[in-house]
Amino acid sequence: SILANMNIRQRIISLIVLAFASLAVVGGVAVFQSQGSASEVKTVTEGVVPSAIKSMELMSQLKDVQIAVMNMVQAKEKTEVSNAYTTLSTRKGELQQALEKQMTMADSPAQQGLVSFAQEALTNYFSAVDDTANFARAGQRDLAEATLSATVDQYLRELGGNIDTLQIEKSRSKDQAINTVNNNLSTTTLTLTLITVLAVALLSGAGLVLYRQIIHPIGDMEQKMTEIAVSQDFSQRLEVKRQDEIGKSIMAFNVMVEKIEESAELVRQKTADIHAMLANIPQGILTLVRGASIHHEYSDYLETLLETDQIAGRDLTEVVFANTTLGSDLMSQLDATVAACIGEDLMNFEFNEHLLPREIDKTMPDGRVKILELSWSPIIDEH
Repeated sequence: SILANMNIRQRIISLIVLAFASLAVVGGVAVFQSQGSASEVKTVTEGVVPSAIKSMELMSQLKDVQIAVMNMVQAKEKTEVSNAYTTLSTRKGELQQALEKQMTMADSPAQQGLVSFAQEALTNYFSAVDDTANFARAGQRDLAEATLSATVDQYLRELGGNIDTLQIEKSRSKDQAINTVNNNLSTTTLTLTLITVLAVALLSGAGLVLYRQIIHPIGDMEQKMTEIAVSQDFSQRLEVKRQDEIGKSIMAFNVMVEKIEESAELVRQKTADIHAMLANIPQGILTLVRGASIHHEYSDYLETLLETDQIAGRDLTEVVFANTTLGSDLMSQLDATVAACIGEDLMNFEFNEHLLPREIDKTMPDGRVKILELSWSPIIDEH
């Protein structure tokens, strides 16, 4: 698969790109939803709500017109009648403009129909008001009052009913618009929450996969190293399943184990050769370690020469130089010389080699005397 052929760096970069892509998607959806919500809020705050408020003002303006008509009818002087008529004309103009404004702010066919009915009722109402005003200006107060009571009031009730219905429709439209905005905001919140949860789940899954693809192979390598270290079985190998940095590390580990196996085999062979030589060579060969004690690996023939198998780990002077012709001074010199050479530089051995005995007479337990020739050689460490 594509993922299997990607190295660790590419997988980490892919995870980072996926994280940025998820953030971009969440941000893009948030911006898109916010723009839609802002547009709806703007429609409500700049259109629906002001329109509903303006519709409530219609009834107040209608009352102002009616009050102006009544003041004109009740005026006794021509000057008062003229002033009242001027006020009435102003109020009529304001009411007509307000109703025309409602037509432009209508956001549904129902509202447009109600405004049309209100405009027709307003025309009839203004016609009756004009008749009343003409009678009042002509000084025919009784006819003006009669027209006001009979005709104007009828059209006033009709117009008022239309305006009340329009207000109810405007209020219903306002409530519906506000509910729509609230529902859209809830939908936006839910959408963003779902997308965020999905993005987090996706990133968590990708991170977990990457974690497993990195940690598990390293854990297997660590376990295999421990098994090899405990069992000393260098034939074990790790299976290479990938070609990334982890796979290359596993291959390098296998090569290293193979080299160790080859070296271990070579050491085993050399050791076997040395053991065979020590077992068959007709000479007494031993190795001294710190403290002048004899190493446990020595030639089998040494036991024949010394006529004892109690050799390994014992002091050199007890095993080899006991019951010999060396005096106490030479024995002390021997101990000092051996101590000065073991674990020191080659130069120490070369300076003190002449102090080491080359031949001794050793009395055996049965009284026989053996003449032993000694040869001393340093074992040099590479370091």
